Amino acid sequence: MNMMKKGCMGHKLAWVLVIIGGLNWGLVGLGYLWTANWNVVNWLLGSWPTVEAIVYLLVGLSALVLVLGCRCKTCKVEDMQSSM
Repeated sequence: MNMMKKGCMGHKLAWVLVIIGGLNWGLVGLGYLWTANWNVVNWLLGSWPTVEAIVYLLVGLSALVLVLGCRCKTCKVEDMQSSM
């Protein structure tokens, strides 16, 4: 997988959400070790549990896009050009 390819906006958004999700889970793990709540998503959206759940769902879907590959027209054209 080439992390430097341009990709569509959805692909770029997926990368951003996966990075944010990974950093958040790292902070959750550190907070757990130090008996603290370092869940940034919960800090920001704790009063809106439905919105918080949607953020987690989007992070999970973004991970699937990165694992399975983006299937949009822009990314397919770039994949074909890079394989030539």
